[in-house]
Amino acid sequence: MRPPRIACLVPAATDLAASLGLEVVGVSHECDHPIARGLPVLTRSRISAMHPHGPGPAEIDLQVSAAVAAGEPLYVVDRDALARLAPDIVLSQAICDVCAARADACDLPAGARLIELAATSLAGLAADVRAVAEAAGVPERGEACLADIAAHHAALVRPLDPPRTLTLEWGYPPFLGGHWVPELVALGGGDHLLSRTGEPSRRASWDEIVAADPDVLVFMPCGYSLAAALAEAAELRRGSPLADLRCVRDGQLWAVDAVNLFSRCTPQSVIHGAAVLAALLRGDEPPSARARRVAPPIALS
Repeated sequence: MRPPRIACLVPAATDLAASLGLEVVGVSHECDHPIARGLPVLTRSRISAMHPHGPGPAEIDLQVSAAVAAGEPLYVVDRDALARLAPDIVLSQAICDVCAARADACDLPAGARLIELAATSLAGLAADVRAVAEAAGVPERGEACLADIAAHHAALVRPLDPPRTLTLEWGYPPFLGGHWVPELVALGGGDHLLSRTGEPSRRASWDEIVAADPDVLVFMPCGYSLAAALAEAAELRRGSPLADLRCVRDGQLWAVDAVNLFSRCTPQSVIHGAAVLAALLRGDEPPSARARRVAPPIALS
């Protein structure tokens, strides 16, 4: 029997399929896993701000809010391209219409099976891994993948005293880290503030954030690379109430490679994301390609 052909409409799907060694035949416009190179692209964004070199985070928030209010989809699936690929399984998502494309029965080629990834916690990730592995006929690969995640998490070296940790998934306006992020903070040895595991990311006020007075603040804007997160964190440090936070003055504002560590719930991201958090929370310097301390501006004499 030939291996099933997998079409991935979200980056998390491609990452998960790669973890299971599956044959991917088409990907989304945002998929960045090495196996996506050269494959047919099956989605596109309808929001101009989501394209490279588009407007900043405040303008993205306005465009997304307007589209959602009007009931307009943010992403489009190329049904003709999907049909030409004749996949056996289509992997979509059922978590966030803002973050990635979703598929429904109208998008599916004849004979294809739709699986919607729905993880908002590590338990949800385990369910997604098992669902995809079972559908692809390789349940043993799913169990091996989950055992690998568990082994990495068991090996983490955590701080003795959990630092009070706040995460931000967006800067203008500020959104608190949600879903699996508080769980990764706990795995890394931190006490996550203002939101709990499984709760969606939510908008917060600057007053609420300042009142929380975290020991550590991790800036992980959804979909941002480390370089982009660093640039925006520096702007926040200069032009928002973050400058009033004790942790920022103490050099405990961190920017991270959000797109690969926290913006999707995949085997790779929960392993590396928890490891980066464990390092910076216990006072070590994490790998510079993963996270950077946001230095205070140099005082001019």
